Amino acid sequence: MHDGTVLVTPSARSIGDLRPEDIVALGADGLPREGGVPTSELPLHLAAYRVRSDITCVAHTHPTMCVVWSKTGALFPRDTVGASETLRRCAWTPYFRNGSEELASVCAEQFAQGVDVVLMERHGLSVVSQNLDDAFLQTDLAEEAARIAYYWSVLEGVVH
Repeated sequence: MHDGTVLVTPSARSIGDLRPEDIVALGADGLPREGGVPTSELPLHLAAYRVRSDITCVAHTHPTMCVVWSKTGALFPRDTVGASETLRRCAWTPYFRNGSEELASVCAEQFAQGVDVVLMERHGLSVVSQNLDDAFLQTDLAEEAARIAYYWSVLEGVVH
């Protein structure tokens, strides 16, 4: 928000079960302004905002095929029309414990280089954007690219 307020989801809660009053408001220092326990990924969110003044949103999710593909040790191929034309710049990062400063740091390094979509090994996806709708669109595009890459890797063994 313009006054430095950061809004995050509460810790250990499903997005589908949240109500507006469940959102945790934090000061720019990362401390809650009123009750509520912020997401365990708060260090990642704050690190992204520190290195990207052009963003207003960080979406952290655990899309199944992105998590599956992340275990290959590489970013999924971006050779489909959707992935090459619409999915923004992506990167893969090695595993670090969730909520850790190490994870926040390695993701922030990628965001600082202009990457908008970070695939985190054995963990999930973090996307930075101007708004939630776009962040979730980028999440869907990454999940579809990972799904296609996985299916192609299976078919490639059958076809060849």
